[in-house]
Amino acid sequence: MIAALLKHEWLRTRSLLGSIGAVAVLLVAAGTALTATGWPGISLVGMLMVMAPLAALVPATQIALAVHYWQSSYSRTGYFTQSLPLSGVTIYAAKLAWALLVSLLAVLATAGLLMAAWPVLAGQLGGERNPFSLIRQMWEAGTAVTSTPVLIAGILLFLGLILIWPIQYFFAASVGSETPLNRLGLGGPVVVFLGLYLASQVLVFLGMAALPWGLTMVDGQLGIEHWSVFAEIAAGDASRDDIMPVGFVPMLLLIGVVCLLRTVHSWRSRVSLV
Repeated sequence: MIAALLKHEWLRTRSLLGSIGAVAVLLVAAGTALTATGWPGISLVGMLMVMAPLAALVPATQIALAVHYWQSSYSRTGYFTQSLPLSGVTIYAAKLAWALLVSLLAVLATAGLLMAAWPVLAGQLGGERNPFSLIRQMWEAGTAVTSTPVLIAGILLFLGLILIWPIQYFFAASVGSETPLNRLGLGGPVVVFLGLYLASQVLVFLGMAALPWGLTMVDGQLGIEHWSVFAEIAAGDASRDDIMPVGFVPMLLLIGVVCLLRTVHSWRSRVSLV
């Protein structure tokens, strides 16, 4: 049944996703062409045209799917979705699985577009033109300061932090469509997301305070050192910029789990149409 629902999601979102992808490809292609001219000003505009869609492709795709999730579950076609002879949790699982899959594909598409444009960009930046050689150099540089399992874990963590966003967006759409916030229409999910964002900032701060450690270079190797958020605030301009706190990671993962469970609860017992 999940496979059938995933196929349905593909059929309903392929035009939307295709449009987003086409715009990204056209902008990257046009930007690459302008960058290749090497003309002052024009090449800079070209580089900006390349980097903008690369930076926006994943979040734009996720936000578009979140809007579709809200429309197909609670707004325009919500009546059809809610009338399916399936449990709400099954419907939600299929929609979320599709959003996560598309997010990963968007990451791959971003990497592919960057690799395609990189020889021209590197010509202006003065770096290695071959993207595969650059990737190999980056991998070798990473394994020189830490172990391969840690490096792979870091990559997986990076992908995980990207995949948290659809969970949060869907949480906002579902909770924002419950009574009484559903009276605000699309404003309900927006209000919930803003509240979630503010709460996340507070929780992330508490997470960094509770886990006062950070990643930094120690004797040429990646290591962990004590890091206090309160000491950094007190230091002001003298605060360290060579260390990355780790306390925010478990807190963000916890927020993702809570949002997931709360959305499941919403589908089970609190569904209402806008």
